[in-house]
Order: sequence, then C-alpha cells, then structure tokens
Amino acid sequence: MKFCLEISGKKIEGEFYGEISDGFLIVDIDQNDKYKEIAVHTPGPSDDDEYLIYWYDGEAIRKTAHLSRWPEFLGNGIVYVDGWIGFWQCRDKYVLNNSTRELEKVPQFAYYVGVKATVKISFPIFKDKELKEKVALLSKNSEIEILLCDMENKTWEEHIYLIKSKSNLLGWASNQDIYDKLEGLPLAD
Repeated sequence: MKFCLEISGKKIEGEFYGEISDGFLIVDIDQNDKYKEIAVHTPGPSDDDEYLIYWYDGEAIRKTAHLSRWPEFLGNGIVYVDGWIGFWQCRDKYVLNNSTRELEKVPQFAYYVGVKATVKISFPIFKDKELKEKVALLSKNSEIEILLCDMENKTWEEHIYLIKSKSNLLGWASNQDIYDKLEGLPLAD
C-alpha cells in the first residue's frame, strides 16, 4: 500500500507491498551529523515489522534503507537489526555511508545461534560445509549446542549449522537434520 511522506512542502511516495503504514518515528542514525531520519513503519505480515527510512536535506526527501524486523538505532552510524529465524534470533549490522546517506549491510561469514537442544534421532555432523566428511555421529538423547548458522547465498532450506557435540566435537549439519532430528528448540513463527 502506498503512503505519502511530506516534509516542509516536499513529498515522496513510498510503498509497503500489500501492507498499510501505521505510523512513523523520528530516529537519529548518526548523532554526529546534522540530520535526523524518519522511519515509516508497518507491522507487516505475521508481525514482521518493516521500516522505510528516509532523510531530508532541506531540498529533497531521500530513501536511506528498507529494514525488516527489529532495528536498534545506536546513534553512532550503526543500526543493528534483529530477526527471528525459526528457533533463533539473528543479528545484522548496517553502517551509514556518509557519502550516499544509505545504510549498508556489513557481511558476516556466519551468524551466532547459541541454542541447546536434545538429539531425538541420531545423525552425523560433518567437517566441511558440503556435508561430505563425517566427524561424529550424534547419539540419541545427547545434548548438543548449535553455535553458528551459515546462510550466505542460501535459501532457508539450504542453511547449515555448526554444532558442538556433548564430547566438544564440532561439525556441520543440514537444516533438515536440525528440524527433523532435534527436540527442545524454541520454535516460533
């Protein structure tokens, strides 16, 4: 659904795909510059908050970012955005590019998960992300810890997880093994 943002007689239209804007808030991404930003909000589907962030330079209104889920504006040019990924919370970092005035996502090689679970069906963990060379076979009823998730250039079904076994061995497992063969995960939509 489209909305119109007007500042000092200047207007810009924005759109949340299929969702209605329910308001806005003023944020300060970088307290060391002379600007404040406007975050237009929609609760999104299934309470998946979305924000379109704009800034005004006295001449025009410009888009800075489109953020999903739950941003934390630190005031130092950094914005953390937390999101729920089935049973764990991921965190992305965005940095304000002072030249373009856009928020740029900082790439990570993996995301910290830090969730413990119990093995309900025994399965192997692997040395490599291709899941080829076996490190260990996780025993039924053993407690494990999911340390990392590699989501880089992967669909949700292709995510792989680094697991620490009860004997402190590390190995990678598939998304399907995580969901099908573990219990005690804090699952939520």
